[in-house]
Amino acid sequence: MSKLFLGLAGLATVALTSQAVAHHSAAAFDFMKPITITAVVKKFEVINPHSHVVVTVTDKGGTRDVDFEGHSASNFYRAGYTRGSVKAGDKISITFAPRRDGKDGGFLLAFTSPAGKKVGFSPA
Repeated sequence: MSKLFLGLAGLATVALTSQAVAHHSAAAFDFMKPITITAVVKKFEVINPHSHVVVTVTDKGGTRDVDFEGHSASNFYRAGYTRGSVKAGDKISITFAPRRDGKDGGFLLAFTSPAGKKVGFSPA
């Protein structure tokens, strides 16, 4: 009986902790050095567990697509986002925490829709 109990306890532990292990840290982003850019939206996905925004950036490095991670869908809606307010082809301003490794991309902190509505999030 004790082997059965230990086996079931072990399975329960694995089942309950697997989601916690799957979530990653935001340590890859430097929240103390936010950057704001204007770019053209290629893809704007407000989804769970993390939203993704892909924009086309043109700067001294050329023109390229850059992916930004963001908060969950529920955080977007609580911050004032409405479905369809940003779509492919729109020019938007975004503020993000850059990646610590210097690569393109980052964590989306705020954006201004084409209609001028600012949607902002607290860091982390």
